[in-house]
Amino acid sequence: MRRLRQGIGPAHALVGLLLLAGLALRLWHNDYGLPYVYNVDEGSHFTSRAVAMFSGDFNPGYFQNPSGYTYLVHVFLWLRGFGDVVEQFKQDPTEIYQAARSLAAVICIAGGAAVFAVAKRVWGVREGVVAAAILTFAFLPVTYSRIAVTDVGTLLPVALAVYGALRAHETGERRWFCLAGAAAGLAIGFKYTAGLVLLPVLLAAALRLRGGAAAALAGAALAIGCAVVAFFVTTPWFFFDLDTARRQIEAQATTAGDFPKLGQRQDSGLVYYLESLTWGLGWAGALAALAGLAIEARRDLRRAALLAVFPLALVAYLSLQSRYFGRWLLPAYPVLAMLGAVALVRASELVTRPRAAMAVLATLTAAVLAQPLAADVRTGRLLGRSDTRQLAREYLVERFPPRLRVVVEPAVPARWYRLNRPGRKAPLSRKQFVRGFVKDIQESRIDYAATLRPGTIERYRELGFCVVATMSVIRGRAENDRVEGALAYYERLERESELLTAFSPYEQGGGTPRFHFDLSYNHYPTAFERPGPLVRIYRLDDCRQRYGPLPRGAGTPAS
Repeated sequence: MRRLRQGIGPAHALVGLLLLAGLALRLWHNDYGLPYVYNVDEGSHFTSRAVAMFSGDFNPGYFQNPSGYTYLVHVFLWLRGFGDVVEQFKQDPTEIYQAARSLAAVICIAGGAAVFAVAKRVWGVREGVVAAAILTFAFLPVTYSRIAVTDVGTLLPVALAVYGALRAHETGERRWFCLAGAAAGLAIGFKYTAGLVLLPVLLAAALRLRGGAAAALAGAALAIGCAVVAFFVTTPWFFFDLDTARRQIEAQATTAGDFPKLGQRQDSGLVYYLESLTWGLGWAGALAALAGLAIEARRDLRRAALLAVFPLALVAYLSLQSRYFGRWLLPAYPVLAMLGAVALVRASELVTRPRAAMAVLATLTAAVLAQPLAADVRTGRLLGRSDTRQLAREYLVERFPPRLRVVVEPAVPARWYRLNRPGRKAPLSRKQFVRGFVKDIQESRIDYAATLRPGTIERYRELGFCVVATMSVIRGRAENDRVEGALAYYERLERESELLTAFSPYEQGGGTPRFHFDLSYNHYPTAFERPGPLVRIYRLDDCRQRYGPLPRGAGTPAS
């Protein structure tokens, strides 16, 4: 205990407080939206598959993302001691999703702790504290640890992989090659693209070739072997069901590489990702990371190369894809946070008086954290307010009887359509709303706006779909890419219908931000005062409203 007390100094206590504050920030209102899960990946890929494993089959059957996070969610739910998890998930998944989101928050905070430990050993205590603060409160890591998705799981292993590579370069010892490889394998177990974090350790081996080619090559082989073993631990069915995994990954790679998302065709990948750093990490944090890299290059060009190779390779690879999301760059954030800390500490050291230098460092750190922390608090507060899609649902439930035929654009989950009677279990087949024109599947979510034509409105009338709810996250895609058929559809809809009501997520009197594949969903713009898209509900003129399922043979006119 005496040694433990000696090891825990003021810096450790400060980091502990920072991490606890970061965890509280992530858990604040983390029941938002439930039982409806509006994030497509959160609702489809991880928690639902972790729940399905309680039926006894541990093959997730899904390999477009690795299964490390899915298995962790499964174990966490088992430890939480839920009763019949499968049945509870069917009826009301609120507590299950809260648990999964809480796990994501803890995993992200563990990444902050890892960054502190690594930066402390590579540079010093002050760099460790500042790096942990930057990563803990950066907006993008906070956002994606409020959602039960896999991305933040890469933060801890990436930090360890980079540390192992640095030490392997310095010492050539095999244990560091093994650490770097194993950590890289764990990172791949959360996100395939994090596999690029093998580049630093391979570069470390290459830099040691002159000192002994055999030892360097053996170290590289050891790193790769450890990576494979670690990846196997996180995603074993990738190997057991290799044919399915290969087909899914090839399909995912083809989709991401060859098919731009509607509403994003005019974007440049490099510009998109560089711009994402200005809000995901913050302007000051991004500039500090760049300055930190320059400082490291002056100190030791080889070490700077080891630190830079992974973020640069990741940006380059992602920029070559045909669709872009800020969270895909998250694996690089631990390195960026450490480089930013190097710059801030170096700037404070220009002041020779120790106390003054500490005050300068605290001021600089606060300045770097000001932008992301303000966004963290602002978005955390608004998540406590009802989503516009929930308000729209309540409006429709109050004014129309069950089994209403209604066109709702695909920005809501399938559960949103179910009959919901508080305190009573309704059969899962019973519907509050009937959807015959919009199929809530992944491809329709991507391309739905491209299927819209003015003539579709006449089909609404023929089949009694007189109520139409539009969503700005769908219409905005068509507006961004100037899809003529969709724009003509919306013009006719407005011309031949009455606007019953609208539910806006924006402050009254404020502007309406242009649709953006990140900012329209993470609510970063200050215009947002509640979560969700702008929802408009129309009632078509000269239309007889009908109820109940469509007759056989009616088809899906929106196709």
